Amino acid sequence: MLKKIAFLSLILLISCRENETIHVSKEEPKAFEEKTIEIGRFRKGGDLVDDLYQELVEKSPELKALENELSELNPRDTTAIFYNYDQKSDDYYNSVESHINGIRDSVMKQKMINLITKSSDKYGSQKADLENLVNTINKKRSEITNYHTALKIILTIPLIEQYQKQHLPNKSPFEKVIEKENQLLEKTKSITPKY
Repeated sequence: MLKKIAFLSLILLISCRENETIHVSKEEPKAFEEKTIEIGRFRKGGDLVDDLYQELVEKSPELKALENELSELNPRDTTAIFYNYDQKSDDYYNSVESHINGIRDSVMKQKMINLITKSSDKYGSQKADLENLVNTINKKRSEITNYHTALKIILTIPLIEQYQKQHLPNKSPFEKVIEKENQLLEKTKSITPKY
């Protein structure tokens, strides 16, 4: 619980520092520049949250350090060791099952089932501690991902709000289009024969 509070405090601290930097800096993030690729009717752009966050990372030593630590930590390499190990045992027990099914002597078949059940149970107990560690690693990784996503959102909200405030389109062109549409509608109605 203390770790979560400390991490949230870090997010808020960075957020406050970044907000100060954002308000002082009049430079608009490059992520807001139009850089889409048109493919027929479809437009392909980047992920604006990630693009904005990346610009913040480039300007903040704390965020750079965090991102470096996050990229250096690769728990999948460690958990893969367990998964590969565990898969061999699963493959073995699955293979044993098909072999046991080939035994026609019912007494021998039952003895083999009992033997393999005992071995499988023993293996389950043997791997339980490692399995718990792997589950903890996966849970922690999920928590880190959640907080990392929250950090990106918290830090980029002021950027989009500043953009929204500074780039709110003037109503006049829209009102002119509506006025022109009304004129064209009336003109079209006037020359349309009665039906």
